Amino acid sequence: MLSEGLIIDGIKWVIGEHPPKAIPLCPKDFIVLDPYPSERYAESLKCEECQKVFSLPREYNTEFKYILNKLNSKTYKKMRFINLDDEAIPIAEHKIPKNSKYFVTSVLTKSKIGLRLIVYAGENGREKKTQIFVEPDIRRLAFDQTNLHPTDVFTKLEATFFDGSKAIIEKK
Repeated sequence: MLSEGLIIDGIKWVIGEHPPKAIPLCPKDFIVLDPYPSERYAESLKCEECQKVFSLPREYNTEFKYILNKLNSKTYKKMRFINLDDEAIPIAEHKIPKNSKYFVTSVLTKSKIGLRLIVYAGENGREKKTQIFVEPDIRRLAFDQTNLHPTDVFTKLEATFFDGSKAIIEKK
């Protein structure tokens, strides 16, 4: 079942299955466009319903390959990639809604020392933020000292590790 497509150079394109192929549609009539003047010498596509001719910016076969690549790029943009070249590999991420006065973003990574949770938090519209690092494998809770202290943003931060032990930063 076809679910989405895109418009390039005034032509609607969708992907047909088995084998995958680009299918050009008339933007007005949604009818599959035919090669014009003929399949062998096509420089354009024509709608048999409205008789409109759409010129192709590339050679006929090259255009179809380009469209397939373009449609596939929409899927690739949504994919999550693991960067094996860097030290830390993102595993999970969480953000709170943007309509809040404060923001909190967390990223769970895996590095050479093990799991590391990084929490970024602050007040929306302000440049300064706090960065908190939770490393359960070595039972460490720390913060980036070049940014805001966590107690400037939070009244209490508690990390519970896999073994049940806890580390707490609390404003007194």
